[in-house]
Amino acid sequence: MKDELGDRIKRYYEDALRVQLPRQTHVVLRIDGRSFHQFTKDLERPYCRPLADALDAAALVLCREMTGCRFAYGQSDEYSFLLSDLETEKSPMWFDGNLQKLVSVGASVFTAAFARAYASEKLASFDCRALVIAQASEVEKYFVWRQLDATANSLNMLASAHYSHVELLGKSDAEKHDLLHAKGLNWAKEPADFKRGRAVRRNASGEWAVDKEIPIFQREMSFLRDL
Repeated sequence: MKDELGDRIKRYYEDALRVQLPRQTHVVLRIDGRSFHQFTKDLERPYCRPLADALDAAALVLCREMTGCRFAYGQSDEYSFLLSDLETEKSPMWFDGNLQKLVSVGASVFTAAFARAYASEKLASFDCRALVIAQASEVEKYFVWRQLDATANSLNMLASAHYSHVELLGKSDAEKHDLLHAKGLNWAKEPADFKRGRAVRRNASGEWAVDKEIPIFQREMSFLRDL
């Protein structure tokens, strides 16, 4: 009776909501910090290196876990992971493309690895969403978009560390740069990973490693294509 009930529950309820992603394509998993404006409100401004290092450490753990992972890109409180099964017709996809497994295990592994790398009394949690992108050119556009967001975020973070919300209200990017120059600050001289984000990719020996000196994707699209 136990087996009969189990089969019935799985068939009627579990399998009814099982979503299998298409094969021979690209899948992007974007993992985001949940309510991180509260988690980070007392941290160093405009950039908290220990927090960024912990996010990188979590991304490294997840890259090593995921079948078919090509690389990951991180900025602010998020990381995007590119998976594909395009090498051969029989190349595996992580959890065989089971959407519930991909997003739940992805978020849980990342959250656990972050908690191990970043000691805090506050509870950090992350959500995960999946995007299926068939064309490689559209995958490139996705990562260009996230890097443009990183650039905008970094300028806003630097300006917000030195000016109030009221002082920055309605200011264009050019005006924010001028305000920073007025205080002897130059956004262009900030660390590259603060301005452009970081990538987790395999190094020359095949090991996963963090690259903090990535280029501007729009200027060097070959960087993305090689990954």
